[in-house]
Amino acid sequence: MNDHQYQYWPIFQENDSTKAFWNKKFEQNIDCSIISQYCMNRITWKCSKPCEYQFLLNQNGILFYQHNNKPKGYVQLNHDISIKIIDLKISNNKSDLVKVIRIKRTKDIFIYIWNQDYKSTFQFFKNLSQFSFIQNLDQLYTLSDVIAKGGFSKVFSLTPNLRLPNQPLNYAGKIYNKEELLQKKDSQKFYNFIRSECYVLRKLNSPYILKLYEIIQLDEMLILVTEYIKGGSLYQYLKDKKKLTEIESIQILLKLTIALQAVHNIGYVHRDIKLENVLIDKDNLKLIDFGFTEKIQRDRLQNGQGTAGYIAPEVFMRQPYQEVGDVFSLGVIFYSMLCGRAPFRSNTYDGLLKLNKECQIDFSESRFLNVSQKSIYLMKAMLQKQPENRINIQDLLAQLQAQTLFSHSGNFISTQSIIDGSVGLSFNHLQSKNTLKSFYQQSQNSVSENSSQFSNHQLKQKKRRFKSQSMDKKGQFPKQSSFKPSLKYVYQMEIQQSYEDNISIGDQEYPIQDQNLQFLQFSYYQLNRQKFV
Repeated sequence: MNDHQYQYWPIFQENDSTKAFWNKKFEQNIDCSIISQYCMNRITWKCSKPCEYQFLLNQNGILFYQHNNKPKGYVQLNHDISIKIIDLKISNNKSDLVKVIRIKRTKDIFIYIWNQDYKSTFQFFKNLSQFSFIQNLDQLYTLSDVIAKGGFSKVFSLTPNLRLPNQPLNYAGKIYNKEELLQKKDSQKFYNFIRSECYVLRKLNSPYILKLYEIIQLDEMLILVTEYIKGGSLYQYLKDKKKLTEIESIQILLKLTIALQAVHNIGYVHRDIKLENVLIDKDNLKLIDFGFTEKIQRDRLQNGQGTAGYIAPEVFMRQPYQEVGDVFSLGVIFYSMLCGRAPFRSNTYDGLLKLNKECQIDFSESRFLNVSQKSIYLMKAMLQKQPENRINIQDLLAQLQAQTLFSHSGNFISTQSIIDGSVGLSFNHLQSKNTLKSFYQQSQNSVSENSSQFSNHQLKQKKRRFKSQSMDKKGQFPKQSSFKPSLKYVYQMEIQQSYEDNISIGDQEYPIQDQNLQFLQFSYYQLNRQKFV
């Protein structure tokens, strides 16, 4: 093996360019959002005499120490700084052997810190581990069963040896082996993939992305310690159920779209979206395996890796892989869930690649029984061969949020229970919905009849406005109807989960009741559903 290959191992090592451990110039407020604070003893490579200071860690990974409540120095923790629990002899007495945290910036620049109470030391160590890499394993976890195997990694279940309060009972450990990595033809590429995977997982905080807790770098292996999901993959789930209902498919797709948007928002693409890379356990869903993740490139294709049958067609044409490349792979998942079979099928790998490249997809109605035209149109928009014609992640999310408002049975489903944050919805197409106008009028008349706040004059004005919104010969509302903004306001009221006292119609405002609001929204849903096939 060539010597130059070893520069790609270890993946993480102390290579900070500093000549001092602490930064003394405070250019920002480091006091904010403290997540951990302990009085600890300290020894440095310069001074072996223990001194006690207050050590603090904030949510941005800045570690600093202070004396008499005055900050003295700080360091920004990152993947180039290691932490390790070691036994340190601080005097000639055997009883003075203590467990300390060693924090290293370079081979020769480090500090030791500890508290007399080991639990406090360990808790501080766990907090530090969110931002640096660890050089311990046996002191922290016990490896047990193999959960899964990948191209050059294996996933084991991990049990913490010392469990802190509120700490999970089990973790998953994704292990990269040194020898397997260095045997790859392009070790540098996979070295970059692993570093990107760790960076992205550390950066992301999404309920639908597997959480990375710690990075452990040992001599022969790298271990990513993540949350443990009991259920299996979406691939196995779909295999067992044959195919999924439209409602369940849309809810899964919505969660995956939210996860993908979070990845894109930090400037990366996943590039390996597939059924096997989605873990599902009851209502718990997680996107996993960020091994092919890379920064978004606008001008060129950086890497052509992917899984046959899921690859965006532009990759075969050597075009840049951008956000819509992930949308295509997501479309393959959506197709598979609704149809019960993949859009590209072949008995050979080369045959599968050929079909994937040609991208001739069968959207026959017989394949999608009991699936609305709206979902089929959305699926087609995701699986467009030309990337410029494909729906983008923002529009996809908006459409999915609209479709998850209601179930097929007509019961209201709040998107707040599925996603975090408010959603938006366009009502431009409602102007041609005649029946909805009568629903709307009926609900408003019901409200007005039960409200003592209206004068006879106001009621007459309201009726005149409805009468003035006459339909044309085709049975459509005029384009300038005041009907659209009123409904838009109704929708916004529900999403904010705080109903206002009234709703505007033209220049007037009228109270609206919760049941009427839901009635209007269900009416919108029913009228915008296409026929089942």
